[in-house]
Amino acid sequence: MSSTDVPTDGPVWAIVLAAGSGRRYGPHPKQYEFLGSERVVDRSLAIARAAADHVVVVLGPGEEAEGARLVESGAADVAVEGGEERSDSVRAALGVIDEDAAVIVVHDAARPLATAELHQAVVAVVHGGADAAIPAVPVTDTIKRVTHDEHGDLVASATLDRSELVAVQTPQAFRADALRAAHAHGGSATDDAALVEQAGGRVVIVAGEATNIKITGPMDLAVAIVLLGTLG
Repeated sequence: MSSTDVPTDGPVWAIVLAAGSGRRYGPHPKQYEFLGSERVVDRSLAIARAAADHVVVVLGPGEEAEGARLVESGAADVAVEGGEERSDSVRAALGVIDEDAAVIVVHDAARPLATAELHQAVVAVVHGGADAAIPAVPVTDTIKRVTHDEHGDLVASATLDRSELVAVQTPQAFRADALRAAHAHGGSATDDAALVEQAGGRVVIVAGEATNIKITGPMDLAVAIVLLGTLG
């Protein structure tokens, strides 16, 4: 997979993934909870606009009315229904993105505090020649590999060198053809960079943001509201 001749004059598309059922969150999908005066999904879409010419929002089954509302309001250019897995949802979005796209950004709606500057930073790295650019922050906790022993107890088997570890975030930016090629044969991963890595692509790490937390539970939402106040 070559990272040469990256087009810089083609449009940038953003995919905002908001199809999760939020089973870990509670009875209501986390993307529709309010973060101050706006919903989580609305803020994520608005920030994605800062680095993209076009935005695709991926929603869950039966959310056609919500998709139509987001498109009518201008928050997204197009809405599509996601699939069972995250990778299925990305592929659904790729199906509606124009062939002349130069860069595609994939962002989780559950990270509404990612800044416009972070979106722009990952896009700039791809324009500079990378197949992909992903934000990450250093791991500060001690990380241990665990296993079950002969008694069935969970025990530590190794302590990993955290200097070689980072925690990955979104938004993640990709050369459009690199992302399409990585998804061409199906497959599933927790993020798209993993698929690009498997296809031999060059994935560059950029500095993430400590405030770019992922909302997975009510406590995360409470923390995000506080952080939003500090961010202005």
